[in-house]
Amino acid sequence: MSPPKLGYVLRMFPQTSETFIANEILELEKLGLPIEVYSYRRPRETVSHECVRLIQAPVRYLPDPLYRHPRALLQANRVLSRLEPDRYRRTVRYVLARSLRAFNLDVWRRFLQAVYLASLLKDSDIAHLHAHFAHRVTQVAMLASMLTGIPFSFSAHAKDVYAAKPADLREKIRAAQFVVTCTGANHEYLQQLVEAEERTKIKLTYHGVDLNKFRVQQRLPTETPLILSVGRLVEKKGFSHLLLACRILKSKGHRFRCLIAGEGPERRALERMVNKLALRDTVELSGSVSQEAILDFYRQATVFVLPCQVLRNGDRDGIPNVLVEAMAVGLPVVSTGISGIPELITSGHDGLLVPERNAQALASVLEVVLRDEALRNELRERARFTVAEKFDSRVNAQRVAALFSREPLPTEQPETVAALGP
Repeated sequence: MSPPKLGYVLRMFPQTSETFIANEILELEKLGLPIEVYSYRRPRETVSHECVRLIQAPVRYLPDPLYRHPRALLQANRVLSRLEPDRYRRTVRYVLARSLRAFNLDVWRRFLQAVYLASLLKDSDIAHLHAHFAHRVTQVAMLASMLTGIPFSFSAHAKDVYAAKPADLREKIRAAQFVVTCTGANHEYLQQLVEAEERTKIKLTYHGVDLNKFRVQQRLPTETPLILSVGRLVEKKGFSHLLLACRILKSKGHRFRCLIAGEGPERRALERMVNKLALRDTVELSGSVSQEAILDFYRQATVFVLPCQVLRNGDRDGIPNVLVEAMAVGLPVVSTGISGIPELITSGHDGLLVPERNAQALASVLEVVLRDEALRNELRERARFTVAEKFDSRVNAQRVAALFSREPLPTEQPETVAALGP
């Protein structure tokens, strides 16, 4: 029996900082699963990773911003209201009730995008919808499922889990066929939100990396030790604490370079901080670069650092893919013991963990790593073994594929729809 055709519903595709989604799609295609991608935003970046270029799935973009597409949206509503009048009316009643209950008009925006998506699906052979991130994009997939009867699932990651209203997450879990999440910490949190009979829907699957692409290679010779960090320039990555740690190391007379690769809203603040701390001759903010360029950075680096932190609104990383990549290529890594990171790094064994928001502790650990070549070699060897054992993208993609291939479970409408009746 041929596998079902999947519709991947995404906020923006491709996106430089979300290689884990592109890698998942690529690995599923290698397993023979046919996929179409539906994105409600067009990419704003020019950097393109090789894994994105290898994807065969066609990409279709939903209307965004909505005011630019009135005719297309009106036509989609006409088509759906005529072809699926009962589903359409029930979904409109649900959206109305939800918008009044939460005093939030955004659900109407997602409804219009879902109607347009449903109109595309009516002539397709898509058998299942899957969304990444548990916020608005999953709402689009859920509403499209209500309009068409096509079952849906979603992957929950980090901010979309901890910064979301528990009631919203419960509603989406209840309506979904299954839920995938990428850390044990997320898995435990999500299971606590729902009743016992819903907990089996929530599946733990790590993202992983391509072990053939991210493999141990001979290190490029460098005269000055390189501290490397990679990620979006956002507060939860903790780059400000890395800069403070660099200042401490420099004040002690250590010779080193620090390269931070990535782009984001914190760039100007970090640039000001580099100037204020007199680090312009030590720290470089490279901007957004391709995954292939990052591979070269890994080969040059002495140590990889990502001092993640939990923000006041609950936003945090899960298990950053760059940590997995760095460990896969045999780099010693330093991070913080938050969220799912201890599921990847056992401090003192295959990496080192420090308390979050503690530049002094970070500087002290980096000082040891930079000085102790024997320690670096031990961490490198164990790091690669850990990734090969638990974070092989091919193996983890097989687990996701198995979820899509199972016999469909009965899907439930959200509570509000059930309460409103037919």
